[in-house]
Amino acid sequence: MNSEKPKSSPEWLPKYIGKYKILQIIGMGGMGVIYKALQESLNRIVALKVLPPQFCSNEEVAHRFEIEAKAISMLQHQNIVNIYEYGCEDGMRYFAMQFVDGENLSSIIHKKKMLSILEVIDYSKQICRGLRYAHAQNIVHRDIKPHNILLDKENVVRLTDFGIAKIFSVGNLTLTGVTVGTPEYMSPEQAEGNEVDVQTDIYSLGIVMYEMLTKRPPFVANNPIAIAYKHVHELPISPSVKRRDTPKRLELIILKALKKKQRDRYESVAEMLEHLDSVKLNEIVDHSTVTFMPSTEVKQAAQEAGIAEKRITDRRGGDRRTFHRSVLRPFGDMGYWKTLIAYQWPSLVLIILLAAVLVYHMFFQK
Repeated sequence: MNSEKPKSSPEWLPKYIGKYKILQIIGMGGMGVIYKALQESLNRIVALKVLPPQFCSNEEVAHRFEIEAKAISMLQHQNIVNIYEYGCEDGMRYFAMQFVDGENLSSIIHKKKMLSILEVIDYSKQICRGLRYAHAQNIVHRDIKPHNILLDKENVVRLTDFGIAKIFSVGNLTLTGVTVGTPEYMSPEQAEGNEVDVQTDIYSLGIVMYEMLTKRPPFVANNPIAIAYKHVHELPISPSVKRRDTPKRLELIILKALKKKQRDRYESVAEMLEHLDSVKLNEIVDHSTVTFMPSTEVKQAAQEAGIAEKRITDRRGGDRRTFHRSVLRPFGDMGYWKTLIAYQWPSLVLIILLAAVLVYHMFFQK
């Protein structure tokens, strides 16, 4: 690998990595640097992900890299970033991947404009299709999050970084600045250090869908430990509390994906995709007839959305999610007696008639 500037320079860029001419940096993180590069032999622009130098110093991890790289390179699907080649250059291992001319989902979510319900459903379906294909090849992503979901100019969704988290987790390897998984999108089993499977990706997808709807993941805190605790022990605030136009079916799909126990989630993304196909946009959660007494956190979310908190039952999973006590006031603030009369007038009429009959017999039948 040739260089034009010393590595100590903040502007340093390699001139070539292997046969790839480096054009610019397009991403950086604990799991490596991503360059935009030119494969001159084919005149093809690629994304070159170079893993950290420490990565090659562990023989077990280097071997795992080769195994995983071969498996990942076999994934050929329109909703997955294609891997062209993997190799090692000057002690650094790299993937040459399909270059996606667009943005990652995180930057799209956090623009000022809220994603439409149709966009949320469309992107969710495309992610499901990519995961369905990968899971059929016995490959679990392990790190589904908006940063690993790319959209091109035609709004085609492509998943990237398959298997990277698994490579880094082998042999209890710890690298400075590297987090295996991202706290906000970790499943409860990941947070507890347990085995992961396809339901792990389903849970993380539920988090991503929640964030697409509301602009924030359901569990946030000041540190990763607190976030992990919430994943394991706390129920999410229903997304319709934060976004009023959320369809009922879409909300139930998200809440089922976010079940704490793996067996309670969808068995597969294929099942999840089937349910997404049945979402009706006009069937939104009706908050107009119920006034609630929510916690401070839920009350704030409801005030921001201009609605009240709600009670939801996921009948498919048998999980009743009751967040806080409610008081029914369908006739507004009429007061206790007026509301009682409005609801119980048939019973009151019957009681009055019975009392009248009793009085008649007591005083007039002597």
